[in-house]
Amino acid sequence: MLRRIGLWALCGCAVALTWALVFYISGPGNGEYLSHMVLLPVTAPVALLGRHYAITWYWSAVINAAIYVCIGLAVETIRLAVHSRLPRLNH
Repeated sequence: MLRRIGLWALCGCAVALTWALVFYISGPGNGEYLSHMVLLPVTAPVALLGRHYAITWYWSAVINAAIYVCIGLAVETIRLAVHSRLPRLNH
């Protein structure tokens, strides 16, 4: 389970760094248009904080990874509970 939680954190960090790269490449002119997309707050919830506070790209990657860890911990706990209740077939 720890490996899966680590993968959730890695995915969260990769998503935040990908968004940082997209904003870096698009430049300041298109950044305002991209920040109003629906996909940004869904994939990087730290973007909701960035609307009110100045967050650097490296802190956004760390915070987004922590958010993904919390989501992954909930998902993996539910998955483990459901998986343990399913009957097993003995061959």
